[in-house]
Amino acid sequence: MSFDRLGDHRREQAQDLFRLGRTCVKTGEKALGRQHLLKAVEYDRDLADAWLWLTATTDDPAEQRKYLEWAIAAEPGHAQARRGLALLTGRLKAEEMLPEGQVVAPRQPEAAQPVDVRRTFTCPQCGGRLRFDPELVDLKCQACGFVESVEEVPLADGAHPLDFTLPTLRGHRWAEGERRFTCGQCGAAALLPAGETSAVCPFCGSAALVAAAEETELVRPDGLIPMGLEAEAAAAAARQWLGRGFFAPDDLAQLVKHRQLRPAYVPMWVFEAALTAKWSAQVAEGYGRTRQWVHRTGEYALFFRDHVQPASRALPADLLRRLPAFDLQQLLAFKPEYLAEWPAALYDLSLADASLNAREAMVKEAAGQVRAKVLAGREVRDLQVSTDTFSGELYKLVLLPLWVGAYTYRGRLFRLLINGQTGGVAGDKPLDNVKIALVAFGVLLVAAFLLYLLYFFGSR
Repeated sequence: MSFDRLGDHRREQAQDLFRLGRTCVKTGEKALGRQHLLKAVEYDRDLADAWLWLTATTDDPAEQRKYLEWAIAAEPGHAQARRGLALLTGRLKAEEMLPEGQVVAPRQPEAAQPVDVRRTFTCPQCGGRLRFDPELVDLKCQACGFVESVEEVPLADGAHPLDFTLPTLRGHRWAEGERRFTCGQCGAAALLPAGETSAVCPFCGSAALVAAAEETELVRPDGLIPMGLEAEAAAAAARQWLGRGFFAPDDLAQLVKHRQLRPAYVPMWVFEAALTAKWSAQVAEGYGRTRQWVHRTGEYALFFRDHVQPASRALPADLLRRLPAFDLQQLLAFKPEYLAEWPAALYDLSLADASLNAREAMVKEAAGQVRAKVLAGREVRDLQVSTDTFSGELYKLVLLPLWVGAYTYRGRLFRLLINGQTGGVAGDKPLDNVKIALVAFGVLLVAAFLLYLLYFFGSR
């Protein structure tokens, strides 16, 4: 129950005036609508929607900007007001905005797109191939050993407001078409997978950073973590991982055949957001005969930072979830030099779809935190958690280094991923049925012995 009856009455009047003013503006009575809306914000200065609709009552950009700033001051996360101010100040262009309700259809290109070579990585000393060296964290010539320094610039922030991009075409596009790369050194042509952005000629080994026309409609990478493992180190991490695990066969590391490891810079969406979760539940209160279930409700605020969502459908989602985490504090500003002779791809999951996945995951985590922190130690049933209050939503697109692997054991195929920054491994392993049977038999023996003790001492 509110004790501020006068304040509640003024807020109710403000809502009534706002609805009346909005109706007048919609029917073309802008002057009358302006009067009602100004009266509404006089009664309640935190009524962000009234400030927003006031922008429709004037053609003066300075006045529109003032109203939009007041709307954002009243509600900092107000998406429409933020976008309106961005359009007014030139941070967003009207021609980039998607019409409301329009669905972005896949391009479905019929033929491979020709690519432009943005840059080749050639040694200035001997003309040989420059390659990014994970140990030096610089470019190194494969022929003469010349080293070209790459300045490391930490990605201080790099995050962009989500509500500035989602209404645009870029927020709904993804890489789709194959690419056709023609080598500038030997003239050979090769096909690249969809979204491949770094290429190595299979005939002469020339490395190049390439771009296709579709990239003008895509979000550009903000940063990356440089590849930290050469092939030998990645193979050693895989061998060590294969040798661990009690239930794995003892001969697993020795009998693995056709082990394949390939490097890749994999795109990931990284989100930040604040949300207020509303919860309700039946909570047990009291003891013994006085114990009863009581309906309780509340709100719980959370802030998410560095929430990672895959930007590619190519990798197994379950392995990505199990992969040891990257240290995102080590992100560097994107530079093409890091991709010299290391394959990298653009995303094939749009920002719009990834943001929905991120919201779903955040709400799920909010439910877990409500149970673990707000209702800790209490018996709960019928817990319901919902939220439509997201604010401060930011995103960035980053490239993370992986070694993607597969191996066969006794004719079966298994997959694994290696974190190219830390060497941590996630993968699937075969199980030794004999070990499982022995453990199960041991558990049964212990259970039988305990039952015997209970019977023996209980009968005395």
